Amino acid sequence: MTAKPRRATYRHGNLKSEALKAATRLVATSGHERLSLREVADAVGVAHRSLYNHFADREALLDAVAADAYTRLAAILVKAKTPDDYTAKYVRFALANRALYALMTSRPHATMKHNPPLQQAVHKVITEAMRIFCQDIKTPAERRRAVMKVYITLYGGISLYATGVLDQPSEKALIAELSAMNARP
Repeated sequence: MTAKPRRATYRHGNLKSEALKAATRLVATSGHERLSLREVADAVGVAHRSLYNHFADREALLDAVAADAYTRLAAILVKAKTPDDYTAKYVRFALANRALYALMTSRPHATMKHNPPLQQAVHKVITEAMRIFCQDIKTPAERRRAVMKVYITLYGGISLYATGVLDQPSEKALIAELSAMNARP
């Protein structure tokens, strides 16, 4: 039996950042369902136990990846000028990053309540939706419902399209359909 080669490095300059990048790459290629801390540690060349200095557990790492992805999405959505533009940017991000989007939308609301970085990242995306879709809506309840309608429509449409259940001839056609559904009466 051959001995496992010793790791070239045991110390790492910016382990948290590198682990987050590695986890994001792994999620993008293989999904989040079976991602392990050991796999991420191997990708950055450290012992898996060293990741516990930065992430309490696997779920904490996945939350950090999701927060980073929400932050990236918010940076794209801040450039939206109209509801159609917002919808197009959101759908394109989700379809170009399917595995990351699946992770983002798998985070329970209860988790967000107890994870300020994730909550803040999600809030940035919601803030952009409110900016675009709620300009003349006065009450908080109506704004909440308007944003919920947008997200339920986008999530449902994207999910059905990505799995092949929703028959749209192209991404462009999907965007047009979802834009029409989110247009106010």
